[in-house]
Amino acid sequence: MMLSQPDSSEPQPFVTVVVTTSDDEPRIEACLRSILAQEYPVERMEVLVADAMSMDATREIVLRLAAEDKRIRLLDNPDRTRSAALNLMVPEGRGDVVVPMDPCGYYAQNHVARCVEGLMRTEADELDVVPRPSGGSLLAQALELAERSRLAFAHGFGVELGSKTLPVALGAVRRRVLARVGALDSGACSEEEAELARRVRRTGGIIAIGEDIVVHKFEADATYSGLFRKHFRLGRSRARRVLSDGRVPSLHAIAPFLMVLGGSALVLTSTVQPLSPVALASYALLTGAAAVRVSRGEGLAILPLTWAAFPLMHLAQGAGFATTLVVAAGQAAAKTSAAANLSGSRLETHSSV
Repeated sequence: MMLSQPDSSEPQPFVTVVVTTSDDEPRIEACLRSILAQEYPVERMEVLVADAMSMDATREIVLRLAAEDKRIRLLDNPDRTRSAALNLMVPEGRGDVVVPMDPCGYYAQNHVARCVEGLMRTEADELDVVPRPSGGSLLAQALELAERSRLAFAHGFGVELGSKTLPVALGAVRRRVLARVGALDSGACSEEEAELARRVRRTGGIIAIGEDIVVHKFEADATYSGLFRKHFRLGRSRARRVLSDGRVPSLHAIAPFLMVLGGSALVLTSTVQPLSPVALASYALLTGAAAVRVSRGEGLAILPLTWAAFPLMHLAQGAGFATTLVVAAGQAAAKTSAAANLSGSRLETHSSV
């Protein structure tokens, strides 16, 4: 990758900070005030808050802060997804560079400056950073450890750091790149950044990794029910991508669906075949080994909590994937039936004439 030193005589790029919100009343004010306090020229930054039509006081707080600082602007995000929020940056943003920041993240005061500098220095189209978990309860730590495992099938793309593959988050992207790669699927509610990275690479773009840019993130809903909802959405989004692309991108994308499908078949036929107990024991050993591997050094108390997360993630992703396929099949059947009825109606009208 070609490196260059930024020209200090040139003005710093205008930056659009995009904040995606959804019922973030407890966090949104602290998030926006930390953004306004960034060590970046005031006149070279705007803050666009793409709100998923929040039902709490999120919008009122944003509007109150916008009255104090004209850099803040509230945008409606009726599709309620991060993909839709990124799509809004092309027509609504004024920045040369787009920097996403979240209410569930803790950022250094020079975060924007470092992301912009990394993007300019490497002449990349996109800069990704490696998020770090921010403490939390024992359960929150266990769920984060489980999702870090490859057996979680949780991450669409990542970066190799030593012996581990860690997920990467979007740090900054040039706004012209968002226009070049085309609108993201506004209905996709998971792996939006992975899809953006795939499109950037597909169009010949360069992606740099800012390993030294620290972003601490915490899970707002660090519960087993929250984990299930998160991975159910992930399964649905992957199925949407498979249907829209007309192909399966990798075994990684459909593995949980195949596991749920195979497990269901074994349960339904357990009275006529002897494989079910063997398959269950093998699955327990596989997930148990993964839990031991990622929990090593964290204490015995966290091990069962981590182990329990694997079947929940697999079931949720598989169910989400299957649900989307069933809905799509039903919609296709309804369209076929409607077309057939319309054709029959036209024939009857023609015959009567």
